[in-house]
Amino acid sequence: MVSDPRCPECAGKVSSTATWCMHCGEDFPSAVDADSGRPVQDRATENADYEESVDGGSSDATTVGFLVAIVGLVTLPFATPPNMLLFYAAAAVGSGIYAARQASLREAASKGGLALAVAPLVLWTLSLVVPGTGGLSLGRLVPALAYAIVVSSIARAID
Repeated sequence: MVSDPRCPECAGKVSSTATWCMHCGEDFPSAVDADSGRPVQDRATENADYEESVDGGSSDATTVGFLVAIVGLVTLPFATPPNMLLFYAAAAVGSGIYAARQASLREAASKGGLALAVAPLVLWTLSLVVPGTGGLSLGRLVPALAYAIVVSSIARAID
């Protein structure tokens, strides 16, 4: 039968989620079962492992990165200069890859969104030097600015 968790140093009764003993001040990774002397399986640690796997898991950040790339591929054509298909596709996929490499879901969504927001401005600047894209046109800057403002405000709201 498992008894109450105890401090491994002074054997004072502690919570199974405690990281230090309130009796002697000893820091410990987990409480010790008084009967067996082994660490008590900590429910809080299991929850922390699960939260870490969800929040810091690469598969979840990869999913967000994939979604950022899809959103970019669908929306960027409305905000980029003409004849920039290859560049806008590279910007959308690059934003998705950048989002997928983040450590958490929140960072993936916010940083990927900000990368996507900057993309039409970079593409407009790039169109100034790429032949066949129309050159300098401030009329094409308006949709790029509007896109950047809307997408960056959404990304900042996530952060």
